[in-house]
Amino acid sequence: MARFFLKLLSVFLLLSCSDTTETQRTELITDSYFFQKNIFNMNLYNCNMPSEDFDSSYKKSKDLMNFYKFSELVNQDQQKDNCIQIYAEISELTPLKEDLLLGENYMEISSCSSKVEQDVLLDSLTPYLNFIKDNNVRVWTGISALENNNFYWINIWESEEYREQFLAKWIKSNNSGIFARALSSSAVCKNPSTYLYN
Repeated sequence: MARFFLKLLSVFLLLSCSDTTETQRTELITDSYFFQKNIFNMNLYNCNMPSEDFDSSYKKSKDLMNFYKFSELVNQDQQKDNCIQIYAEISELTPLKEDLLLGENYMEISSCSSKVEQDVLLDSLTPYLNFIKDNNVRVWTGISALENNNFYWINIWESEEYREQFLAKWIKSNNSGIFARALSSSAVCKNPSTYLYN
């Protein structure tokens, strides 16, 4: 009888312990390419005349008329005389390409209008991002948050020549058509402005 009582007590203790322990769920991340993304504060200036008012933290064009800085710490910088400033928080979409932000680069920035919510917009970029990842294309891509359905789409390439070679191949591929259809149902973008920075 004592044996039966001890077995019953041990079963009771096991059941009560299992009720108090938390069940842990483990989510398997199969593709780190889409994780650990940063949000950058972008200060971009287009000046009417060459300027020496920018410190060394800014990338500058050779003619000293275009400047930009991405920072995780600094928010909007001050206005500069004779310059048009664009400030936006940019969410990076290609975190493995962040090295392109460091050296000389070629930037294209498009002003776009979204027809959909931000999560649907991001889904429409998937064919493009998959192609970038699968083919190790040397471009960093980011977009700003929607503001009155408007956003900036930024690509930073390692050089103008590299961008031109990529676009020549891209236009001939099926991927460009797939991406154009996916994006056109979600947004309309103006032709990009381009800048060479050092």
